[in-house]
Amino acid sequence: MASSSSRVQPNWHAPSSAENNSNKPVLKLYNSLTKTKTEFVPKRPGHVSWYNCGPTVYDAAHMGHARTYLSMDIIRRVMESYFGYQVQFVQNVTDIDDKIILRARQQYLFNNLKNSTESLNNELIERVEKYWNDYATSKLSAVKGAASEATSDWTAFVAMMTPEALAKAVLVDEKFKMHFTALQASRAAIDVAKCALAQGNNAKQSAEVLLDTSQDIVSLALDKTEGEAVTDSKIFRELSSYWEDMYFKDMKALNVLSPSVKTRVSEFVPEIVTYVKKIIANGYAYEADGSVYFDTARFDGHEGHHYAKLEPKSKGDIALIEDGEGSLGTKLQGKRSQNDFALWKASKPGEPVWDSPWGKGRPGWHIECSVMASAVLGDNMDIHSGGVDLAFPHHDNELAQSEAHYNCPQWVNYFLHAGHLHVEGQKMSKSLKNFITIQEALKTYSPRQLRIFFLAHQWNTKMDFKQSGMQEAVGMETTMKNLFDNVAALSDRIRSDGSRGSTILPNGDISHRWRDDENELSTFFQERVDGVHFALCDSINTPVAMDEIMSLINQTNKYLVKGAAYVNIDLLEDITSWISRMMEIFGVEMGDNAKSNAGADKEFLMQCLRTLSSFRDKVRQLALDKKDPKEYLKLSDELRDVQLAELGVALDDQKDGTALVKILTPEEVKKARDEKLAQQAAKAAQAAAAKAQRLQKGWDRLQKGKKSPEDIEKERKQENPEMSKNQVKKLAKEMDVQKGLHSEYQKYEAFLKESGEPDSLEGYEAYLKHTK
Repeated sequence: MASSSSRVQPNWHAPSSAENNSNKPVLKLYNSLTKTKTEFVPKRPGHVSWYNCGPTVYDAAHMGHARTYLSMDIIRRVMESYFGYQVQFVQNVTDIDDKIILRARQQYLFNNLKNSTESLNNELIERVEKYWNDYATSKLSAVKGAASEATSDWTAFVAMMTPEALAKAVLVDEKFKMHFTALQASRAAIDVAKCALAQGNNAKQSAEVLLDTSQDIVSLALDKTEGEAVTDSKIFRELSSYWEDMYFKDMKALNVLSPSVKTRVSEFVPEIVTYVKKIIANGYAYEADGSVYFDTARFDGHEGHHYAKLEPKSKGDIALIEDGEGSLGTKLQGKRSQNDFALWKASKPGEPVWDSPWGKGRPGWHIECSVMASAVLGDNMDIHSGGVDLAFPHHDNELAQSEAHYNCPQWVNYFLHAGHLHVEGQKMSKSLKNFITIQEALKTYSPRQLRIFFLAHQWNTKMDFKQSGMQEAVGMETTMKNLFDNVAALSDRIRSDGSRGSTILPNGDISHRWRDDENELSTFFQERVDGVHFALCDSINTPVAMDEIMSLINQTNKYLVKGAAYVNIDLLEDITSWISRMMEIFGVEMGDNAKSNAGADKEFLMQCLRTLSSFRDKVRQLALDKKDPKEYLKLSDELRDVQLAELGVALDDQKDGTALVKILTPEEVKKARDEKLAQQAAKAAQAAAAKAQRLQKGWDRLQKGKKSPEDIEKERKQENPEMSKNQVKKLAKEMDVQKGLHSEYQKYEAFLKESGEPDSLEGYEAYLKHTK
């Protein structure tokens, strides 16, 4: 036998994977540059360089913005916290843009007019009325005859605008309904103002109502005549600064992570000038009348370059090109081709200006993102993202001018586009004034509910923001929260009852709680973990991931039904801990990752102790007064349904006579209590109605017994003196029945005489109680 010193360590058998490594899922992203899901391979292992198109800050952020920024936030969180990448997330703020210039000028001019108006007068009414006619003539002109009919007889025109007629007009001009609504509101305000003035009411308040109601029409008119006189750059900065602050407040409310790097166009103008000069030097841009344009014809197909990589079919779409140039940019002259776009715009009166080699001007919209992204991320980045409505021309122009600047074949490796947002089936559009602001949405739904709703929709597909879908999200939230609350309550029970989660056998021994049910749930759990991983590898497919999580919750709830004396609390906590971690990755604060406030926790504890101390005092007094046991039960119910409910403590009565303790919010506990009381009240009302129906039926039957059998026989023979044999038999049966009814009625009469009860339903009810 070999000595111990000569023994060697045996060979180790390397484990083999249950699956072929070739089937192992890898992260793939839907790439707009390929229109397919492609494997994600970052330039630098473990790191992701990412630029996201930020907001143009001239108005309140709406749910269309949320569609992009919340969706990209979810993807970013998954990349960072699930796949473990270090993400450098760069996002811009566009604070130089045609929309900002127009909005700032119009708001400034409108406020000046409003502040300088001291009273309602004919001059003001005539002025607004002229603006109204100009607006109608201009904005309704796309629909044949609409402008002339509206300005000649508005009342008749409104009568003509049936829902069907309005729908047809919108097919011709999608903004027709918006213009019609503005004109209708303003026309009504003009008529009200005329009546007010005729009655001697010239108050400043009446003038303000007229102006406020007609603001869209008045602002546009003022800008046309006075806009060029607005030269103070502070006016433009103040508007964009205000809405930038409001945007980031909305993002914070939605729990959207802040960018790693935030850039503003106004801070990068020198870099933009340098960037444009390089594109000109490379032969892909030209100067004309103080503006600089990108030469799409020169670029496309030259030295391996391609224009409109993202949306080749949209190349040459004049409507999209003009929209991308902005309402002020389309008035510039000197383009060689209608496909060319402005890199630098020669400024006109009423616009902010910066110096450049081509004269005073300002940056074009598309060049802004190229310069800011390049300043931080360089000549190539892993991911660029934004809303799908920006794909052409904005993102295609970005790619073209950046690849022209660097003379490179590919500036972006993966382009991610968030899908369109619809509201109750209708396309949401800010330009059509058909939108819901984020603040408006948050008045109805919590940030957590909105994020769960977004998680239930794939980030790159169309999403319909509708009430029924939001109710499903609210239901998912409730289901998840109930699981966390129930497991927390069971955990507290098991850890405080001395069992340590073991089962006490009849002979006093103890047994573990890992049986077939636990094996089955554990296997199901691991399968769902794999399912979530596959879903997230599949272009961050959060709808499927959420389905896997909800399936696990439903299966766990079935297991929970067996109660504290049966369940394995370690397995339950493992499951809820994983779900909590996944929700935290998605940006949803729930379960273990929900925020806590130490100060509030201490105050909560003191409130609970004061409540229990008060309860003890009342119990002690009942005992000293030797009260009926029912008084103790009443006091216990009051503790559960009133005092503890106000603190957010729920006592969930169990079949074994004990209660599970849950820490919720006061609103949740009171809602559950009120729903329970409502159910009990409905049940009691139903029972009372059934009782009343039975009582009435019995009463009606009793009244039939007033007549004796002999009286019935006499009546029937008077009605039919010559009865057949069958009729005689039928009468005999009727008399037998009447005999019983009359006997019962005689007993009822005797009871009334003896008790003094009235001859009514109440008396009959007393009689029934007496006979029982």
